[in-house]
Amino acid sequence: MAKEEAGVDDDGGGFLQKSVPFLMVFGGCMSAVIAMEYVLKANPQAGNLLSLSEFAFVLLQSLPSRLEVNAHQFRRDAWSQATLGHALLAALGKLRLTPLKMPLSSHAAASALVAAVDGVREPEEVAFGFNISVPIHTLFRSCNVIASVLLGYALFRQRYTMKQLVCVVVITVGIFLGSVGDAKQFFGCTDCGGKGAGAAASSDDAGFMRWTFGIALLVFVQLLQGFLGHTQAHLYRLHCLRGTKGELAEEFLFTSHVVSFLPFIFLWSDVLAAARLAWNSAPLFDWLPIPSQLLYFLANNLCQLVCIKGVFRLSAHFTPLTVNITLSVRKFASVIVSILWFGNPWTVLHSVATVAIFGGVFAYSQCPAATKLPQDSKKKE
Repeated sequence: MAKEEAGVDDDGGGFLQKSVPFLMVFGGCMSAVIAMEYVLKANPQAGNLLSLSEFAFVLLQSLPSRLEVNAHQFRRDAWSQATLGHALLAALGKLRLTPLKMPLSSHAAASALVAAVDGVREPEEVAFGFNISVPIHTLFRSCNVIASVLLGYALFRQRYTMKQLVCVVVITVGIFLGSVGDAKQFFGCTDCGGKGAGAAASSDDAGFMRWTFGIALLVFVQLLQGFLGHTQAHLYRLHCLRGTKGELAEEFLFTSHVVSFLPFIFLWSDVLAAARLAWNSAPLFDWLPIPSQLLYFLANNLCQLVCIKGVFRLSAHFTPLTVNITLSVRKFASVIVSILWFGNPWTVLHSVATVAIFGGVFAYSQCPAATKLPQDSKKKE
């Protein structure tokens, strides 16, 4: 696989250490897609609740590792002079957040960008309620390479070969064909000349406008995520001497999820509505009187935890391009699972789009590395 700038991939870790993030991404993310689609099949408007529960679950799981006892204030003789209960209470009273290895300014910059991405991702997840099917949603999310190339050229002084640009064009054509195949559902009227044709046409127009808005959200999120990937890679290189990449990834994971709660202040009513529907859902099994949607939410959260940790570790050890290629391959597998497992609609255009997108991504990964303009070259421009 082609490398971008040196300094991220060359980690020197063992094969097992570098393989674990890939296993976490493929196992966790693909399992989470199945649980997520079960939730969205029952309630297409549950995207915000899904995101909030994922953030809360990851944050609660990572909180214990971010806490420590202040040894300077906790007296060592407390354990001998007090009961175990008093000693534990004393220890709890001295808990504090583990000091960050990276400067707060770097965390603030990265977390602000993550919050912006999540702030748009919330309505992007609601794109399922804008007539966007799970396969086309996955195809769009698989095209990180386009955003990475555009932003790398415009903002990060990356220069690409003609072969790389051809691959990006092929991926773009694949997105267009997939979008056309998905949009045809709004123009498939079988009785357009009969009674009620006017109402059917009006309904199709309204559905197409909702679909167009959902597509626009997907495009915007891709650009934000591409910028986030380049920014994270830059910060990992900048602070590589402050700690291991695993430690830095855990820090980013924690601070970004704390900030990610802010957008939900404006989406609380939607979250509550989806929570009520989930709570009132029928049990999955007669012998297990728990609402089925709550079980699917739990399964999604557990799998997303593994997935998100895998992505953060992947971004710590590898370049943005390597991360994008990995996520694209994983999403290809998710498309196949969605089609086979849930019987989602699939057309010839979807098939051509899939080949174009993932074929273009694979060909891009085989191209020579992108070059980076030196600072003086940028000034001459």
